[in-house]
Amino acid sequence: MTSSITTALFGALPLDRFDSDPVVLLPGTPVAELSSDIAAGLREMADDFDDLVDDRWLKTEYVFRQRRFSLFSADTVERRVEQLEHRGFFQDSELNPYAGGFERKFEPLADRTMRNPFLHQLIWDVLAVLPEERVRAARHWEIGVHLMRIVALPGKPGYPAPEGMHHDGHAFTSISLINRANVAGGRSHFADLDGVVYRKIELEAPVDTVVFEDPRCLHDVTPVTVAADAPRAARDVCGFSLNPLPSEAS
Repeated sequence: MTSSITTALFGALPLDRFDSDPVVLLPGTPVAELSSDIAAGLREMADDFDDLVDDRWLKTEYVFRQRRFSLFSADTVERRVEQLEHRGFFQDSELNPYAGGFERKFEPLADRTMRNPFLHQLIWDVLAVLPEERVRAARHWEIGVHLMRIVALPGKPGYPAPEGMHHDGHAFTSISLINRANVAGGRSHFADLDGVVYRKIELEAPVDTVVFEDPRCLHDVTPVTVAADAPRAARDVCGFSLNPLPSEAS
């Protein structure tokens, strides 16, 4: 039986999460209601998106995505997060026909991002969202942290998911909005395993988060375009790929 859990970033979690729907939408706690250190960490993380690196694996004549990526291990018993050795990011070409089948090497998170109290709180709160029996069954979890900025200019949209409707290839995935400016589009679509879209979600405020059990659904994100007459749009998200680690790897 799922127990009642209250988190710092999402408040009380729904008791029926993941029961009938593999997608869980979590409105973020308003920034003004966060503790001072977590709110300061969120502001600092928002600034870190200005230091992301152009994604060199894109297939357009212009750059629409900037990112950094690092791996962590979370010990759910001792409540400890440790940085793992940096390595490339791999997805099978069947999962990602756009950029799969080879190891993509991204720059790691900046040191201050890795120490950020908001990031660490987000790791624990997203883990708290997962089905309790799954977390109890695996003490250690590998957390891939992806900071991604999607940029759009007039006539040059940005593509959060250029591969289209897809699986990520992980046990769970989360997407947390950090900031959005002058954005039209950028709506997440979730489909059943037959490809029928049944849910559309737009993350609108900082800390708004969606967590989904990847094997049970497909997902896509509509292109980001520039709203009204703005000169530029940017959508900043922190994504997690979450996988249980075998006991021998702990």
